[in-house]
Amino acid sequence: MMDKEASGFNTKQTVAIVGLGLIGGSYARGLRRIGTARIIAIDPDEKALNQAFQEGMVDEIYTAGNEALKQADLVIFCTAADVMIRFLAENKAFFTPGTILTDVAGIKGDTATAIAALLPEGVDFIPGHPMAGREGRGYVMASADIFNGANYILVPMEGNDEDHILAVKNMAMALGCSHVVRVTPEDHDRFIAYTSSLPHVLATALVNSESMNTLTKYFVAGSFRDGTRVADINAPLWTKLFLSNKDNLLYEIDRFSAALQSFSTMLAEEDTKGMTRFLQQAAMRRRELVHETHSR
Repeated sequence: MMDKEASGFNTKQTVAIVGLGLIGGSYARGLRRIGTARIIAIDPDEKALNQAFQEGMVDEIYTAGNEALKQADLVIFCTAADVMIRFLAENKAFFTPGTILTDVAGIKGDTATAIAALLPEGVDFIPGHPMAGREGRGYVMASADIFNGANYILVPMEGNDEDHILAVKNMAMALGCSHVVRVTPEDHDRFIAYTSSLPHVLATALVNSESMNTLTKYFVAGSFRDGTRVADINAPLWTKLFLSNKDNLLYEIDRFSAALQSFSTMLAEEDTKGMTRFLQQAAMRRRELVHETHSR
C-alpha cells in the first residue's frame, strides 16, 4: 500500500461518495484503508448503506442528497452518467465553492458539457475513470484491492484548476493505482470501446453461444474462465454504456469480426503458415502489453 503522505493525498478532508455499489463501495473501502478522516455515502439502497456503516467503511449515510454535501471537499459520483446529471441538477445548492467533483463513468461523450452547465460557481468537475472492477455487482462485491496496480484515466475539461486535477490524481495513487493518464473525451471513448466494451461483448457472446449446455461445466479450464469472467455483468448498466458509445463499439466489433473471419479462412484452407503467423503475432503483442504494464 502506498504511503498516504508520499501520495500527496490529504486524508484529513471529507469525501462524499454518491452511489455505493461495487465501485462506490470499493472507493469507501480504499479511502478508509488509507485513513481518510470522514466519508459520507449517499445511495437509495438502505441495506448497502447500513452494511457499510456497520463495517466502519463510512461515517455518515443518506438515501438522498442533502446539506451534508456542503461539508464535502471531494465528491465522487459512482453512478451512471444520467443519474449523476440528475443528482447534480437536484442538489446543486448543496455544493460549495472550492468543492472538487469527479466521476467514474465508463463513457464520457458529452457528459462533461452537461455537467458544466449545472455547476455552481467555484465548483470544479474533473472527469475520471478508474480502470478497475471485478465480476458481480453491488456493495457486497466491493473491494479496496481493485485499485491495486490499476490504471486511472483523467479526462480534464477546459478551465479545470490544475491543483484540483492533481488532487484527483493523488487520490488515485493513494488508493494504489500505478499510473494516471490524461486524455480527451474522444480518445477515452475510442480506447474504451476496444479495451473494455468489446471484451464484455465477446464474453457474453461466448457464454450465450448455442454450444453452451449442461455438460459444458465439465470441460471448463482456465482459458474459458478467464475469457468469460466479465460475462457476470450488470446488464442494465452495460446496456447504457454500449448504447452511449455505439459508433465506436460497432467499429471495434467490425474489426474483430474481420480478424476472426481471417483466421476462419486460414483454418478452412489449412493455411499453416498464415495461422502460425497470426498466432505468433498475437503472442508477441500480448507479451509486449504485459511487459509494458508491469514495467510502469
